[in-house]
Amino acid sequence: MSQTPQTNPAIEHLSPGTLNAFIDGELSPAERQAVEQHLATCHACTLRVLSATQLKTATAGAGRRFVPPPEALSRLTAQLRSQPQIEPLPQKRKSTPIHLVRTAIWATLAAAILLTVSLLGWRELHPPSTLAAELLDQHLATLSSGATPQVISTDRHTVKPWFQGRLPFSFNLPDNTALPPDTVLKGADLTYLNNQPAALLLFTIHKHEVSVFLTQRATSPTLGDLPGTRRGFTIHSATTPDLHMIAVSDVNPADLDLLLAALVQAQNPG
Repeated sequence: MSQTPQTNPAIEHLSPGTLNAFIDGELSPAERQAVEQHLATCHACTLRVLSATQLKTATAGAGRRFVPPPEALSRLTAQLRSQPQIEPLPQKRKSTPIHLVRTAIWATLAAAILLTVSLLGWRELHPPSTLAAELLDQHLATLSSGATPQVISTDRHTVKPWFQGRLPFSFNLPDNTALPPDTVLKGADLTYLNNQPAALLLFTIHKHEVSVFLTQRATSPTLGDLPGTRRGFTIHSATTPDLHMIAVSDVNPADLDLLLAALVQAQNPG
């Protein structure tokens, strides 16, 4: 249902109804343009949109996490059909033969065990892809016109020391001359990824915005299966003995890999 963008006259913020309609794609083109113009100058509303979008993404991911696959339901149905059918007892009999009770109990237990095993196997083979959504949400947040890095600098000697005492690990940054052509360090943020503290390094490559997340391998041994692309953005990763590195951008994937290679090399300057 279309809603006309509304603001609170006192603070000139968009109403919750308008923000929800904007996130859900329920506004007309003219209404959506009006909201986008407001967001371009209102940092508070931009953060509210980001927060609501992340909540919707997390809720959708949680809902998909426990959906049983069709194969599990098919096996469960086949198992139940293979069990002996219990014939209805004559009305005059007031007790159920013990062997029929045992049959029913074992059939129920077998079905429950089969379903549990199927669900566990499905979750092992198909882990929820929430990490990719989290990466993309945080990268999109950096693209907001109101987003400002916590540390703004192109100098690695400014950015790296800023993280001291804020992260349980350290990392090196390549000198500007060691970065790929037309690649510039813009700044950095302290963030969290998979509930672990992470460094978010902000670069530009040919004027394309790039987010590089650095996390500690000791607290997150594996990254799982990350998609190469998501919603038009490339997600590539690299590892060192101590770090996980994940880069997100809409730049050419080859250029993104060159930046990751430079960061990996910086961790082993010798």
